[in-house]
This record gives sequence, structure tokens and C-alpha cells, in this order.
Amino acid sequence: MRKGIKLIIGLCIIATGAIAITAGYLAYNGTATVPEHGEHTLRTTQPVEGNVRIGVDSFAIVEPVESRTIRSRSSGVVTYIAPVGTTVSEGAEVVRFDARDLESRLRRAELDLADARLSYERATRALARAEQELSDTRRLFEAGVATGEQLVSREESLYQAEYAEQSASISLQRRVLDYESAAAEFEARILRAPMSGVVAHAAVARGDSVGTNTELLTIADTSRVRLVADIDEYDIGRVAVDMRAQARIDALEWAQAGLGTFNGFVDTVSPSARIVSNISVFTVSARFNNAEGYLRPGMTADLTILTAADSGLLVPAGAVSTVRDRTYVDILLDDGTVEPRRVSVGLSDGVHTVIHEGLEVHEEIVLPDLGTIDVLNAAPAQPPEPGQSLIPISVPGASTTGGTSGGGGGGGGRQ
Repeated sequence: MRKGIKLIIGLCIIATGAIAITAGYLAYNGTATVPEHGEHTLRTTQPVEGNVRIGVDSFAIVEPVESRTIRSRSSGVVTYIAPVGTTVSEGAEVVRFDARDLESRLRRAELDLADARLSYERATRALARAEQELSDTRRLFEAGVATGEQLVSREESLYQAEYAEQSASISLQRRVLDYESAAAEFEARILRAPMSGVVAHAAVARGDSVGTNTELLTIADTSRVRLVADIDEYDIGRVAVDMRAQARIDALEWAQAGLGTFNGFVDTVSPSARIVSNISVFTVSARFNNAEGYLRPGMTADLTILTAADSGLLVPAGAVSTVRDRTYVDILLDDGTVEPRRVSVGLSDGVHTVIHEGLEVHEEIVLPDLGTIDVLNAAPAQPPEPGQSLIPISVPGASTTGGTSGGGGGGGGRQ
């Protein structure tokens, strides 16, 4: 039993040494020979022109950018209300009340106003007549024909006529106000849309009796919508107004491929947080055009706020290795050997990495695969000179540079 244990340990030591020797050989010589006779096939790919985007993802709800709630200005019975979903223009009739009592009041107000106008005209003519009579009596009094008593009587008649004219004027103004009030209430039986949009909600129905300031319906402008999301405190520092945003609506994507992607921009970021499930979150809204009406209030969406973007040659992130702040990819040469190539990298989303320098679009990149290392047939090489850097071996899972993993991709979508 002890001999078996020693034998297994010895084999492990030999295998470990073989791996170390192979690593040293590849590191010092900079190339690895492709195994012959079909022992192993390298997996390769070519870089492609493209872009990488990093973003903050969150669940979001679609809301209209602008909506108005219509309330009753007086009490009454609803005889008509625009159905939910109806598209209305500004000024269009959306609610109507029973106007029988209002119409009767308006007719009485019209009659009272007409009577007040007649009374005012009579008072005005009486005043003019009193003024003329007083003027004639004064001339007669000065000529010695009229007596002082007649003059005083004419003066008193003028005072009474002036009083009657003022009283008739006040009464006329009162009747005008009564008529305007009755006309306003009669006109209030019809409520009109304050803006163009869609009837999004109705709080009452035909035949309902409502009081003053009762909520009746809501009109929303759905030509523009906003997606409202909660972003936690760890990500909010990367979000700012006017950043580009992308929304994906799965309900629309299932109906038709490519239909559920929309492009917009961040509209608002709340200055203070709310506590939700013991987590500090900030409310962020992004605005989107919705002329075609695909986005409906209440829909759910996956919102991505694009915080960084880069473009260039794209390679798989796993094919990039980093050692001592130097970044490499393995290139398959024409003679079948693999050469580590130092490159300048840009942004990475964890799936793709952008290469800015050191790589051509036609070159073949070796994808990481431990099977490409011929451990048993590798031979040791001379150690490097003092101060010489080691050329790295591409190993799956090696660290990459270029940014924080996040929502990548890109592509189209409607603006």
C-alpha cells in the first residue's frame, strides 16, 4: 500500500515538472510549434471591426413624458366620456354633463339681464329729462317767471333721477355677472382636452353623478415616453444626464425580431436616494421617441445606460493575456507556429476586447486551449538574461484590461 502511494506521488511530481518545463520553454523562446499528424487542432479566429459598449443595467417601467388629469369644475351627471384608448386633439370634447338644469338657469339669467338693461335705459332717459327740466327752470327763475319752490323741486327731481340711474347701473352689472356665471357653468358641461394625446385612464362612467373637483380621466402624450428605473448607489456615480440609453422590450421582441430595441438618452437623475429593501437606490429616467406607438405606459423593459464605448478590432476577451501591464494575443504564423504578440487594448465588456494597435484584421488569433501544449514532449530552454521580460502563455481565464464587465453589444434600434 505504501509503495502505491509513493508511485502516485512520484508521477505527480514528474507531471508537474513537465508542465513547468513546457511553460519555461514557451516563455523564453516566444513560439510554440503546432503538433503534427493531427494530434491537436488549434482553434483560431480573425479580429473584426466593431465596437464595445459598457453600461449599467436595470429593470424599468414605461411612463408617458407628459400627462394631464381632468377634473370636474362643477357637480353634475356624466352623459358622455371619451373611451380609454381614444386619440384626441387639443380642444376636442372628452366629457359632457347633463345640462338641463344649467340650460334653465342660463335662460333665466338671460331674461334677468335683458330686464336690467331696460331698467337702466329708463333710468338713463329719466336722468336726462330731469337735467333738461332743471336747466329750463333755472332760465325761467332768472327771468323771474319761475318761483324758488319750482327750482328746488326740479333740483330734487334731478337727485332722484341720478340715484335711480346709479341703482339701475349696479343692478345691470349684477345681472351681467349672473349671466356670465350661468354661461360659464353651461359651458363647463363640456370638458375639452388640454393637450393632444391618448385617453389613458377613465375614473368615471356615463351616468355617474360627480361633485366639484372630481377626477374624471387622464390624457397622456405617448409620442414621447420615459423609462423609469432604480439604480443602486454603487452604480449611480457612473450615470449622468444626457448619456445614451438603450431599452429592450421582450414583449415586442417576441412578436417580431428587432422590434423591441429602442435608443434614447438619460433625462433625469434624482439628487437623493430612497431606501428599498435596505438598499439605497436613485431614480433615473431615460426619454425615448415613440412616434410609432410601440411603447405603451406600464410596459416593462430592460434599460441599459451606456457609460463607456470604444471601437476598433474586436477579439474574444479570453484570447487576451496581461502580464506586468503588458497585453498579448497569440498569433498563428504561416509556418504553423504560434507567436505571442504585444498589443494595445481598449475597452472590454468581458466577451470582446478592443485592440487598437499591434494586430491586423487578416491575422489569425489562437484561442485559448490547454490542449495546444504538448506537455510530455516539451524541452527546457536556457533561462532568460537578467531583467528580460517573460513572454506570457495564453491561458483561459487570464486577466484582461479595458473596463468593467457590463452590458455590451450595441447594434441598431430605433431612436
